[in-house]
Amino acid sequence: MHLLKTRRRTASFLILVASLLFSGFWLWRSPAEEERGGKPTFASLALTEKQCARAFPGLDREVENAVKRGGIELKREFGDIPGLIQGRVKDGKLYILSAAQDNVLHRVGAILHSLHRAIVTSPSRLPDTVFSININDIPRANSWSFARSDDHFSDDNPWLMPHFGSWSWPLEYLGPLDEALARIDESERNVRWADKIDKAVWRGTPWFNPQWSAGLRPKLLEVTKGKDWADVQAWGQGRDPENTLSIEEFCRYKYIIYAEGKTYSGRLPYHQACASIILSPPPTFVLHLTHLMRPLFSSVLLSAHQSSTPRPPPISAYPLPATQHTWPLSYPPHLANTIFVKPDWSDLEETIAYLRQNPDIGMGIATAQRELMVGGGYLSEAADACYWRALIRGWNRTVAIDGREWEAAGMRWETFSLLGKATWD
Repeated sequence: MHLLKTRRRTASFLILVASLLFSGFWLWRSPAEEERGGKPTFASLALTEKQCARAFPGLDREVENAVKRGGIELKREFGDIPGLIQGRVKDGKLYILSAAQDNVLHRVGAILHSLHRAIVTSPSRLPDTVFSININDIPRANSWSFARSDDHFSDDNPWLMPHFGSWSWPLEYLGPLDEALARIDESERNVRWADKIDKAVWRGTPWFNPQWSAGLRPKLLEVTKGKDWADVQAWGQGRDPENTLSIEEFCRYKYIIYAEGKTYSGRLPYHQACASIILSPPPTFVLHLTHLMRPLFSSVLLSAHQSSTPRPPPISAYPLPATQHTWPLSYPPHLANTIFVKPDWSDLEETIAYLRQNPDIGMGIATAQRELMVGGGYLSEAADACYWRALIRGWNRTVAIDGREWEAAGMRWETFSLLGKATWD
């Protein structure tokens, strides 16, 4: 009898162990496999390559296009080059060979934290490779950069990486992206479209302007001055300017103006999280997710001959000839998620007047934007990790190096993150 009880207890124990092992295996798999209604958890960092492709269609289009451009030869750079980080991925770990010591160290930390997270959470081993990162706003050839020119034939076009803001900004009114998105979520729950401020909003520094228009932002201030449909102001100077808006406060407006700076503006992803209409001249610099914009050109919206299918806008709608290749089509209202106005802002007032008279069109465009970027998870931590890993894989297939230049092992990220430099001296 005692032996029988012992055997039963042993069997029960083995069943319990087996159950725990199975549960542990399931829990281990759950970040990659957990799905609700066909969607993976957007907080998951362990999605497989196939799951990433299924969860975020078109996420890595910029990587695919860069691979198609052909091979690159990566040269090792020596010396303290502003904005440059050089490193390697080896055996699933991140090593730093050199890193710029300048006044934007928060960008260095944010980018490398984000990259490291994607590497160590990958469910499969990523290929060993070396890389060059450019943390400046101006693109750098043969590097991972935040933005690229819309000129596909430019020799300076880099490979696009996620913006450092996808990790965090060292600003009280921004902070980590997921916290900013949570505040935007709360704002959107509390303010319906009909109750949003019926004005176009913008804050910025007027002296940052793209090469194609040195007067882009000053002209914006000029055409909106004294208008009852606009809350457009130059951003004040100092630590806490009186006219500063928190990122979620922009979402309380029906219309948000996006104006490029010297290259891009880092606010774009935050504005895309709002159920508001982005109004902008066609962007001449694109970030890694800019291709998800489906523009309705104002020149088509305001014309007497609107179409129910996408069609090319007039040439006059573009700031540069190359921009036409980036944005070849104007989408009808039911397919659009943003509106492109004329490059000189000359039809901005007319566009807003039209949207005021047709609120259903405006609400549809605003809703489509938020549903794609937030509802589709493209601003999530999962998408961020998926994109980094796609970038590493695509880059590795394309890059060629002189092994002798890259013999140095580099410093492990864990140590670099404490020292803030890649050398012991």
